Amino acid sequence: MKKVLIGAYSQIPAGSPPAVLERALASVFKPMLTYLHNNNSAVLQLYLSSFLMEWLENNHPEVNMLICDLARMGRVELLTGSYNQSVLSLLSPKDRANQIELNTTLIRKRYAQRSKTLWCYAQYFNPIYINTLSLCCIDRVLISTHDAIRNEEYLEEPFQMHELGKSVQIVPTNSTVGSLVRQFSLSEISFSQLVSKLKNLLHGYSSSYCAAMVNVDQLCQGGITGEQTEELFKMLCSFEPSSIEEINSPNEPIRKGYLEAGLYGHDCQIGDLSCFNDLFVKDESLTYLYGRITSLLDSARNYKKDKDVRKRLELLLQKISQGGPYVCDANASMLRSSVRKLVWRYINEADSVLFAIPDHTYPVSTDYDLDDLDEYLTIGKNISSVVDAKGGSLSELTYLPSLFNYGDTFAPLPGFGTSQCMHPPVAGAKQRIFTDVFFPTHIPVSEYDKRDETTCLDMGRAAYDLSVLDRRNTEYLVQAVCEKNSILSSSLFIEKHFKFRQNTVLLEVTLTNRGDAQVDCMYGCEMPLSISSKKQTTSFSVMEDHKLIAYEEAEVVVGNVKSFKIFDEPNNTMITLVADTRFTLLKEDYTIDYKTTLAEEQLYQHTLYLLVWPLSLSPGEEQRHTLGLRLERK
Repeated sequence: MKKVLIGAYSQIPAGSPPAVLERALASVFKPMLTYLHNNNSAVLQLYLSSFLMEWLENNHPEVNMLICDLARMGRVELLTGSYNQSVLSLLSPKDRANQIELNTTLIRKRYAQRSKTLWCYAQYFNPIYINTLSLCCIDRVLISTHDAIRNEEYLEEPFQMHELGKSVQIVPTNSTVGSLVRQFSLSEISFSQLVSKLKNLLHGYSSSYCAAMVNVDQLCQGGITGEQTEELFKMLCSFEPSSIEEINSPNEPIRKGYLEAGLYGHDCQIGDLSCFNDLFVKDESLTYLYGRITSLLDSARNYKKDKDVRKRLELLLQKISQGGPYVCDANASMLRSSVRKLVWRYINEADSVLFAIPDHTYPVSTDYDLDDLDEYLTIGKNISSVVDAKGGSLSELTYLPSLFNYGDTFAPLPGFGTSQCMHPPVAGAKQRIFTDVFFPTHIPVSEYDKRDETTCLDMGRAAYDLSVLDRRNTEYLVQAVCEKNSILSSSLFIEKHFKFRQNTVLLEVTLTNRGDAQVDCMYGCEMPLSISSKKQTTSFSVMEDHKLIAYEEAEVVVGNVKSFKIFDEPNNTMITLVADTRFTLLKEDYTIDYKTTLAEEQLYQHTLYLLVWPLSLSPGEEQRHTLGLRLERK
């Protein structure tokens, strides 16, 4: 007799907008759970992120009560996972076990059910999990065995997997089911085709076992309605799904197998990655973020004194470990600025806690992004920042009263959404604040494109010499030499002096012609900032003729500017940039087009502010510019 498992899972990460949760609830969860309550024969495997469970508890307790009733009747079997949607292989063994235990405890307290089946976030699996699962009394892992990168299928029936003397049962989900749901989410097939194909698949499946796990987030991405959800699960439940405890035949030995480390199923975009960890080789921003987290973990775990401080730090470290920024799925977790901002908020809060501890030395120089160049962390009363030798720039800029990192700029790798912007950054490159660019005078500012090396010299990835000028780590000097090239007709020496004050970052730039020829080109200082806004586009204001003129366009060039203001309304923060010499300003919002669970969205990443001056230097001559960037509560 064929045994069928039917299940649904949602992987909505912390930091997602409320509209994402409301959409999933109205379109899928309410009609699905209501149908289950009225159908006495069905058993559903259900995985919910802890973020979703807690949101239901606070906003829709009646839904949590319904899940609890279904769990008590044995109609819903909840799957556990990592509490903060962590990618478990990125954590230490102790933290892995803690994440699973926290999630299992949450399920037991909320729904009175002890889960013994693990669901891996983003369906990323690694054999190193098995020892942790043994410690956490987890008997099985429910996961697709379709290798998303190799596009290969492994065993389709349950098997026992052994690793270092420990074992766990791998329960494969049906790859074709996942593929059909993915096709529906991308509008490649209609809903009626989805139901028909799933029905034919389950009817004609020759194996004695089939697990049909449905990605709720992809159903929402495909535009499913409540009525369609009821129709879908009515069809699925007509196959009389059984409990996961009943999948093994008592008279048949369980076969053995081995599932390699990898990304499985059809949940995530993978671009041209060769494996999951390849992300930290190709994407500089995510490499930096992960390095920042691991460095913070080491520093926090070395502190042993005050029990209350350690408890607060452990809570923050637990929240920092969420995997949303590293996964691009139907929720566009990687591309949602709000998901990354939440992680950065916890990082900066933990920084502040460690920095304020008396008699505790918090390291200020660390190679976060593993480029063999140390970055320098400076924390003041209202501003914290990281000075980076790469580009002679700032990798972070956080306003501490709001814990908002304006330096959280992001340019995803190819294959993770598309952009229609006119001045896009280099894909996968970290965008730093106050980097230097040079381009010919005949190129209009409106045609600026730093990806074109023939028309733009981008110093953002060049290594500058970095020196700390004072004991309080508030002043830094960075220097670099640009040799003669197709854009610079002579050798140019760049010197930048950073000064950090209570609410202000001061930057003094000196450009000196050290060659024998005249230098004539345009000099630009890039200032990409991630601004929080309630509107589709960010705005700024310029003082013209004693009047404050607002610019609302997504892309605009303004000439003869001395200063401009940006109002971050959600954080109630005013950002002001003042220069001692007038400049031409190019402003453009950088967004990524991506189909999410809500619809086709333009997901904001950051805004480029490019300050441009003409550069004309005779041999031995120098040009100076002084900039002041001020952040303050309005």
